[in-house]
Amino acid sequence: MMPIPRLRRAPPPRLRVLAALLAATLAPLPALANARLDGIAMSLEELAEVRILATPKFAEDAEHSPSAITIVTRADIRTFGWRTLADVLRSLQGFTVTDDHTYSYAGVRGVSAPGDYRQRFQVLIDGMSVNENVFASVPVDSAFPLDLDLVERIEVIRGPSASVYGGDSMFGVVNLVTRSGDSLNGNEAALSLGSGLDRRARLTRGGETDGGIGYLVSASGFNAQGQGMDFPEMGAAGIDTRATRLRGETGGRLFAQLRSNDWRATLTHSERDRIVPTGSYTTDFNDPAHREKDVFTLAELGAVQALDGDTTVHERVYFGRYRYRGVFPYTEAPDYVLNRDDVVGEWWGMEGRVVSRALAGQRWTVGAELRENLRQDQKNADAGYGCYGLSTSPCLDSREQSRLFNLYAQNEINLGPATLLTLGMRFDQRFGGNRHWSPRVGLVHETANAGIFKLLYASAFRDPTVFERFYTTPTYIYGNPVLRAERMQSIEAAWEKRIGNGRLTASVYLFRLKDLIAPDVDTGVVRNSGPLTGQGLELEYEQRWLDRYSLRTGYTFQQPRGDGGRPENAARHMLKANLGAELGGGFIAGLEGQYVSTRLTGDGGRRVPDYAIANLNLRYVPAGPAWELALGLYNLFDIRFSEPAAGDTTVAGARWTMPQLGRTAMLTARLGF
Repeated sequence: MMPIPRLRRAPPPRLRVLAALLAATLAPLPALANARLDGIAMSLEELAEVRILATPKFAEDAEHSPSAITIVTRADIRTFGWRTLADVLRSLQGFTVTDDHTYSYAGVRGVSAPGDYRQRFQVLIDGMSVNENVFASVPVDSAFPLDLDLVERIEVIRGPSASVYGGDSMFGVVNLVTRSGDSLNGNEAALSLGSGLDRRARLTRGGETDGGIGYLVSASGFNAQGQGMDFPEMGAAGIDTRATRLRGETGGRLFAQLRSNDWRATLTHSERDRIVPTGSYTTDFNDPAHREKDVFTLAELGAVQALDGDTTVHERVYFGRYRYRGVFPYTEAPDYVLNRDDVVGEWWGMEGRVVSRALAGQRWTVGAELRENLRQDQKNADAGYGCYGLSTSPCLDSREQSRLFNLYAQNEINLGPATLLTLGMRFDQRFGGNRHWSPRVGLVHETANAGIFKLLYASAFRDPTVFERFYTTPTYIYGNPVLRAERMQSIEAAWEKRIGNGRLTASVYLFRLKDLIAPDVDTGVVRNSGPLTGQGLELEYEQRWLDRYSLRTGYTFQQPRGDGGRPENAARHMLKANLGAELGGGFIAGLEGQYVSTRLTGDGGRRVPDYAIANLNLRYVPAGPAWELALGLYNLFDIRFSEPAAGDTTVAGARWTMPQLGRTAMLTARLGF
């Protein structure tokens, strides 16, 4: 018998294909994708005035929030052919996304250890948290529970946000605002075919009833055969170095929403089942039996009541369920063993919030939330063998529950016609566990000619997850029940300035993170390490001109430092640029460039070379009919590069880097009917 696989952690889930797409009734033709210039039509003034409606705990518009905010529109998503949330985050300053062909992992401001499931920022769908309750993670690749075609815009709010959103928001909040039903007013279908026989289909219906209730229903499914790639290091184990079905997967998503002026009901369900032939965790290399599956179910009912002209009450009840199953094949003659990791998380909660302008020149937000983690279960066993063939009992059978409660208050005070002061405080209590106070102070001042100046101080926290505390098997000790919570203090300043038809944003920040939670390189046990400090600069310039072109470009400098010096996977420099252009005749092009400087791995400081890649998306949107075609070419020049990996062990030894795919393509057709 093989020993229990040394799983660096119980990875997040996958999905399975939905049985069928929803049937939809024919309706009048909807406008598709904002017609011709949807990629570049929104002006800077319109962007600046976008209200953060789905994140009402922040200031009501981007320019007057003390945080630096980036807004990505549905038009941007289509212009640049972004397929997943990971694609979007890769294009933004300060964000790092790595991929080990099992999951994509997102990090911010140099805190982005490979394979870290917990991003330290919170991801929301219409203000509803997606972070599950075992790993506290959100997959940002095809395992994300919402189809990106259903997103109206994405609000990226940088900086510690624990004073309003609690843990998992140490470095900010990413909120995906979904499309309304009347934005379709009919049916929309999409079909895609990409490299590796990647086939995807979606059917969506939206509209409004005679009673004024908006509705949106969408179902999608995908099936990818995957691609081949060489892993030369496997030759040291005397096996064929070619892996097939890399990123092979099946899955599906269902989204349904009803909304009116004063209430909203949402249901989201997703599944993804991915093949992992890379030999990670010493599994059999190129064995399609290695599969990792994620299933999300999220539901929410929210209501808004106006007490008077100045005060509103916001209420919501929500439920979430997350399932993960990892199947890991091992061969030790004469036995062939499938080791299984199973995770089930279930939670529900309720929140009430009062927003009032009753006091002149002030906007008060006061709220409370109770959350019950009904199940936080982890199980590991060899199928048919129990634990290592020595016991019929599982190697791990952890069943936890917890209850969380928080109170928060925030006041936005107009100190004058051009100055806004934000004061916030939140108290979080885990019953039988930690309690945290999270303050936030922000100042925004708008000048006549010199631009807008912002200053933000805040503290934040991150409690250890159930996985980090309790994932332990007889042959692999990873969890540590005595972990302390991470604590962070941060100060940052931002400046925004209109320059002709463009806008320049500059942000500088400094943070100190105590008791960073990370696995010990030598033992694999999760421990609290020494402090991690970070400082950096983020520059972004955006311009739209001649009603035909748009440009967003920026530079990131980041310099985190811990006890051992520069941490792994922290690129010192990043350059990113996105150019959209109307070419005439209904053709729209989106060109994207990304440069990431050298990074370190976790094996004593080996460097991963820098790389620069380009992506190109070409769309044809005819002026009359409600249909379009798009061809996306990713890694256009077929650059060969690698990303730092989580140091997982293969049969050939430790692996600290992971080669990435070369050029890939995706052809997409959309039709409104």
